[in-house]
Amino acid sequence: MDTHLAHPTFTPKRGVGRRVLDQALRTITQGVIVTDSDQIILSVNSAFTEITGYSEAECIGRNCRFLQGPESDPKTIDRIREACMVGASFSGEILNYRKDGTIFWNDLLISALKDAKGKTTNFIGVTRDISERKQIEQALLESEQRLILAIHAGGVGIWDWNILTGEVKHNARWIEMLGENPNQPFFSVEDFKSRIHPDDLGAVLEQLGLALDGLKEYQYRYRMIGLDGRQFWVKDKGAVIERSHDGKPLRMVGAINDVTELVLANEKIEELAFYDPLTQVLNRRLFEDRLHQKLVRTQRSQHYGALLFADLDHFKELNDRYGHQAGDLRLIDIAKRMKECVRETDTVARFGGDEFAIILGELGGDQTTAHLQAKKIAEKLCQSLSATSCLKDATHKVCKSIELGKCRCSVSIGVKLFKGGEITQEHLIAQADSAMYQAKKAGGNRVQFYELDTA
Repeated sequence: MDTHLAHPTFTPKRGVGRRVLDQALRTITQGVIVTDSDQIILSVNSAFTEITGYSEAECIGRNCRFLQGPESDPKTIDRIREACMVGASFSGEILNYRKDGTIFWNDLLISALKDAKGKTTNFIGVTRDISERKQIEQALLESEQRLILAIHAGGVGIWDWNILTGEVKHNARWIEMLGENPNQPFFSVEDFKSRIHPDDLGAVLEQLGLALDGLKEYQYRYRMIGLDGRQFWVKDKGAVIERSHDGKPLRMVGAINDVTELVLANEKIEELAFYDPLTQVLNRRLFEDRLHQKLVRTQRSQHYGALLFADLDHFKELNDRYGHQAGDLRLIDIAKRMKECVRETDTVARFGGDEFAIILGELGGDQTTAHLQAKKIAEKLCQSLSATSCLKDATHKVCKSIELGKCRCSVSIGVKLFKGGEITQEHLIAQADSAMYQAKKAGGNRVQFYELDTA
């Protein structure tokens, strides 16, 4: 969550029209709620109504506590109340209730708006439905508990390695996991190595070697391949239990667990935390971390990078005419085309709404050359993203709400070259954003590099 959405000391500029504010709120995918100083709701955006099931009319005039219920944590409620009483910010998770009575987990950020005298005038709440993430975390916890029960029940694969002869004996669980012949009395080290995924074999042998030399405990997670070709993740742990009088290892035993379910659950949690759920490109949180890393690298290498901001032209008209499903399909298509146009080392992210950002790295140490490379990639993006696309849904059927599934909307791209040490991350983002708006102001469907006169 971007905690800069509502800073406690932020004061809105005078003259900002209601229409502009409403339009901005509609593009935000997170729920936004505005209250007065007594926490009485003045406004909510469409994302908030989608999350809660309440219409805007049903929300306005009510205290924002109406989403709380019998299973909402009293301690969290107290923390929210105390923060609002003193005009402080709050960030945390709370269980809330939708209009139909179903519960959802709310990742909530509350910030106070204050006047020039420091008096709280309003509160802004930003809410995000994290129920899916919570379900995965619960499934992960339950999976860990099942794993503990499995260990107690003897469901762990055991291996016993005679280092002198190279023979490795296993229990029934190990044989079951690998799909081996249960009547085979023992296996060789080569049999064991052949069951390790080729990409992981080198690292596993390195860890085993360190353990045999007595330098560290053997514990490693890697992929194995069953006799039927199935790949699965295991956590392997072992120790040398017998050595010769001169310290040479003679026997090593260990236990191996199938942790595929845990690995996949962790990957899903990471995906929810760092990737845009619609387009599957990076979200703003991970993007800003990658941009920081790129600034550090360019400062060290003295090579240029480039930051590109892309915004779809006339996207609102597309949504209004064909509906949000068509808009979502267009965004998915845009993200796919972006990844196809850039290099593997480049980074693509969705900032929100119809705005994307791309980090180009390793453009060389010469500014002119870097400018030409960035321009070439940006123009390639502009041409590809502005081309007619055939939109398909998750079942690969053409979106019938659009004439024969065909849609075309151009893109405006702003570009800013950078080299770490010469510009801050905040200024870099602001300048790329400024160049993008200059491209849009000039009619769209074009690439605009940031220059001082574009500010």
